[in-house]
This record gives sequence, structure tokens and C-alpha cells, in this order.
Amino acid sequence: MSTTEVTAALDVGGTKIAAGLVAADGTVLHRAERPTAVDGRLRDPGLAGTAAAARALLAEAGRRGLTVGALGAGFPEYVAADGLLTSREVLAWDIQPQRVLRAELPGIPVVVGSDVRCGALGEARYGAGRGLDNFLYVSLGTGLSSTVVLGGTPVPGRRGEAIALGAFEVPASVDPGWRGSLEEYCSGRGIGDRRSALGGVTTPGAREVTELAERGDPDAVRVLATAGAALGTVLAMAVRLLDPDAIVLGGGLGTARGPVWSAMESAYAEGCAARPDAPSLLSAALGPAAGLIGAAHLASA
Repeated sequence: MSTTEVTAALDVGGTKIAAGLVAADGTVLHRAERPTAVDGRLRDPGLAGTAAAARALLAEAGRRGLTVGALGAGFPEYVAADGLLTSREVLAWDIQPQRVLRAELPGIPVVVGSDVRCGALGEARYGAGRGLDNFLYVSLGTGLSSTVVLGGTPVPGRRGEAIALGAFEVPASVDPGWRGSLEEYCSGRGIGDRRSALGGVTTPGAREVTELAERGDPDAVRVLATAGAALGTVLAMAVRLLDPDAIVLGGGLGTARGPVWSAMESAYAEGCAARPDAPSLLSAALGPAAGLIGAAHLASA
């Protein structure tokens, strides 16, 4: 039986771990998801879910008669140029992912990168960023991060830390009393925490808050609207600094055309009103596959 070589890819997130087998042209031949286990505020204890997803990919490739030539994996942490995680803000890891994954796929090259840079790379190669000289990629999901893409390549920064849009402050024009970060204010988890703090119901994320808003809950409506307004205002500020061709929004919440997007779009337009021809706000064209496709390209390039 003849075999075809593919690249295995993992997109490890705070809510789910996506896994895929990706062909050389960026086509996702197989995709699967599993929820990310929670250990207090951290996720995927010991990277057990990540390891299990890699094992399942290798088994799936065997069933399909495919050969895995390499594995690329994106993680929601700071990642240095050598692929080593340098933060522990989302995942409950104690052994570096490279070591964990190489144990599961002996003899197969493993490349680890930042999840947001993988998503941006996928969009630059095959999605909404294709053909653009430069753009700002923003991933809004369980967390919030970003990367600047120049000439089709995400810019990592000196330490691999040029991703921290979520560490920005919330504009006082939106919420003068807020003392946390932008991520804590407008990410999926942040939206859930803010509504939960108002009492009456516990909401783990933006999906549950959106459901409450649709049922007429005024606190949920306000939390979603202010989340979008804060992000839109900050993106307008980023345009003044970077002047990109476009802003590409990825992540589950970033691609959902709901109340957060509407409020973000309105605040962004207001913030850019003095600029002719402001950069467009674009949804990531690859949807949930962007991170997988980018991780695969990172490993196979």
C-alpha cells in the first residue's frame, strides 16, 4: 500500500485541544477536538491531554495509510525561539512540550510555537492575510493575544513575547474603575468571570453570557457590550502605532459575529474616524483550523 506523508498538528487552547493531519497544500485531512482539562485556574495538567491528542493523531494516520513526517504544535504561553515555553499562565505544565511530544512520536521531528503565531501563520499563508504585506492578527477566545505579521511571517520579538495585547489596560473611556488587564475584561474567560462577579449565576465563558443576554439579562448585555468596546478602542490605538494593512480577528470569540463583535466594530470605527481609509477588520478565513494549519506549516517549512 502506498503512503502519503502528512504533518500532524496540535492547537492547544484553554478550552479545547484541536488536533489534525495536514497535507502539504494546507488541506486538513482529519480534525478532532477534546476539552482541555482544568486544574484550578490552569489547564491540561502535565500536558496529559496534549500527549493523548498526539497519540490519537499517530493512530489515525496509521488507519488512513498516512505517514507523519513532522508534528507542529501551538501553545497559549510565551514561547522562545528554541520552542521552549517561558511562562506558565494558562497550562499546568511541568515538562516542556517538546519532551512530552517526542516521547509520544519517537523519531518524528517536533516543532513548538506560540498558538497565536501559528494562527497568524495559517492566515498569512492560506487565509484572510494572504496577499497582505502586513497585518495585525488578534486571537480572541478563552484568552486574548496578538502578533504582527510582516511579509507573511509573524514577528516573535526578542524573547518570543510580542503577543501580549491581553496585558494592555482597559481604556478609561470604557470603564474608568477597572483595574485588571484587557484580557481579564474582554476574553471569553474574562467575560464569564465579570458576569459571575455580578451575582445571580455562574458563567464560565462568553457563550453562557451570550445566552443570558439573549434571554434579556441586562448585566450580560452590558458585559458583552463593554468587552467589545474595550477591544475596539484598543485596536484603534494599535492602528495609530502600527498602521497595518488590516486587522485579522481569529479565535472562537473573535470570529463570532455576535454582540462582542458588533460593539468592537462600532468602537473601532469611532476610534479611527479621523483616519481616511482605516484598516479593515477581517474575520480569520480559516476559522478554527487556522492554528492547526499554521502549526503544520511551522513544522514542515
